[in-house]
Amino acid sequence: MDQTRRDIFKAFGVTMGVFLLHGCDRKSTTQELFIWEGYALGADSSIQLYGNDKFEFDAVIQDAVELIKRLEKIFSLYDPTSEISRLNEAGKIDHASPEMIDLINASKEMSRITKGAFDITVQPLWNFYDRYFAGDRSSDFDVEVSNILPLIGSDKIHIEGSSVSFERKGMAISSNGIAQGYITDQVLSLLNDRGYNHALVDIGEYGATGAQYDGSPWRIGLLDPFDQISVADVVDFHKGGLATSGGYGTVFEDSGENHHIFNPATGLSTRSYASVTVLADDATTADALSTAFSAMTMDDIKRVSELVHAKVRLTMRDGEVVWI
Repeated sequence: MDQTRRDIFKAFGVTMGVFLLHGCDRKSTTQELFIWEGYALGADSSIQLYGNDKFEFDAVIQDAVELIKRLEKIFSLYDPTSEISRLNEAGKIDHASPEMIDLINASKEMSRITKGAFDITVQPLWNFYDRYFAGDRSSDFDVEVSNILPLIGSDKIHIEGSSVSFERKGMAISSNGIAQGYITDQVLSLLNDRGYNHALVDIGEYGATGAQYDGSPWRIGLLDPFDQISVADVVDFHKGGLATSGGYGTVFEDSGENHHIFNPATGLSTRSYASVTVLADDATTADALSTAFSAMTMDDIKRVSELVHAKVRLTMRDGEVVWI
């Protein structure tokens, strides 16, 4: 998520009249809103929570940041020493972390319920699109996409104990459609364990342990996919996960028609919706489904959203908004 989008969202993260405390007493008899703003997962991030002890807030934030960094070390595609990078390079990894196994299993489950519309094995498509639209036209586009399609499929990822392997040479996975949601849920779990039942986390996707202390919802601004500057809508958010996906996030060429959200069945960039927002019981589900729904018909979106009790906001390419 780019910085402009983060800044817009953050502006709607709290209701009017709530403020950041500076230099407050160690412990208060009333619940106050504490805010941490920093850098995580490659972008500006924030954690807002209600508590009455500034020292305890500082301690839990330190633990949350350390947790994020540890998980990023597992899932980052930009770190050649990360678990996911080593798996993609070798096609197999032994002694994978429990979190790596957990994320892959969650991804396989998301692939199952969406009938393949969500699939983490699309990384070879990203690699090809990046090369092709950067100027390497040494291979025919349609032929290359057809050659990549046999490498796609979560059923081709095999887990035995703590070992993960690919069925075919050339396969690679991307956690970009689910890892931010997964890490958000891990931070929410930490906050819940520490007794913070009124917290909002923004580390690329949104997660909340509960509403604000007075019962009012968090207010989340949704980016307008057509200008990527203004706010198209404001959503009341109480608990669970909220994620938005749109092809505008990463484009490979100026028209924006070729972007990072792929239909795993065709190998082509999705073009049905301008953006998809999902509110679900957890951020992992919201993150994965906002990606999957980009490649699904409205009937199929309705089927899956009813299955997982999610709410979906679709922005059509003509600007019409549909709630499911």
